Parts: sequence; structure tokens; C-alpha cells
Amino acid sequence: MSVREKQKQHRRERIYQEAVKLFFAKGFAETTIIDIAQAAEVSRGTFFNYYPYKEMILVDYVATSLKDLHCCLEIADPIEALYAIFARLADFVEHNRALIMPLSYELLNPDSERSKVAFQALPLVSMIREALGRGLEQGRIRQDFSIERLSRSLANVYFMTALQWAAYLPDRSIHEEMSKQLTIALEGMAA
Repeated sequence: MSVREKQKQHRRERIYQEAVKLFFAKGFAETTIIDIAQAAEVSRGTFFNYYPYKEMILVDYVATSLKDLHCCLEIADPIEALYAIFARLADFVEHNRALIMPLSYELLNPDSERSKVAFQALPLVSMIREALGRGLEQGRIRQDFSIERLSRSLANVYFMTALQWAAYLPDRSIHEEMSKQLTIALEGMAA
């Protein structure tokens, strides 16, 4: 890697780290691009060279935070693997509640390209697809719908459960909510 590439990588990482700190300290909505640029000691224009909008930093944060979910796929039973994934997702939601609403907005952004970029950046659907594929091979998952459709449906169960909990159900256990919603969805997918 050239010196210039290392500097660019370091600058992007600094912008990312400072933005995440500000999201937790001030709140996502209250954090401006100018705040992030100042904290990272870059210009506003330089910020836009690395991130087209601050929500992309949030998407990067979530994607990075969820990378370790792949270890759940090591569980031999695909249904147990899905429950393990959803339990880890519940942990994430519980510890990042303030970021769930802005993340949900980005995933449902009226700009379909932004929404698509956000959804594809998150590793959730591919992990669900892998677990469901194993369940299909074992004859435990219905075959009259594509794995892609079933995977997106389970990802939607996660996102809607997280959004509802963050918005107006914080007195309930997010772990119980995730488990119940996953059970309901999997009963509909069972062979």
C-alpha cells in the first residue's frame, strides 16, 4: 500500500471513529457533518470524499458490529443457528437502541438506491440464507418459496422487531421479542 493510500485509509478510519463517538455522545440526529469533520480534523469537503452522507457511517458501524455473527453459522443445526443469530442481533439492538431508528430510516429511505446500498451492506440476509439453505437440504424448510424470499422475510422480521422495540416497546425484553417473532416466522417456513 502506498503512503497516499495509507493516509486515505487512516483519514477514513478517523472520520468513522469520530462520527461513532459523536453518535453515542450527542445522538445521531444531533450530530452534524460539520461536527464530524471538526472532530476528525478534516474539512467538510474531505468528509464527502469518504462518505456521501452521515447515514453511511451508521451503516458501516452496524455492518462492522455484526461481522462476528458468522460464528453462529458454525452451529450444526440450522434452526439453532438462526436462533443464535437472532440472540446476537438482540444484544446489538439492546446496546445500540438509539441508533435503531436512524438505521431503520436508512433501510427504508425513499431514495431506493440509498435503501438498497444500506440493505446490501449488512451481512444479515446472506447469513440467514446460508442457515435456511442447510434447513432446506435437511427437508426442514418448505420448498415452495425461494430461499432468497424466505431469507429476506426473516431479515424483515428482525428489522421490524428491532424498530418496534426501539420505538415503543423498551419495557419488554428484546431477547424475548426476537425469539417469539423468529418462532412465528419459522413455523410458517417449516416443511
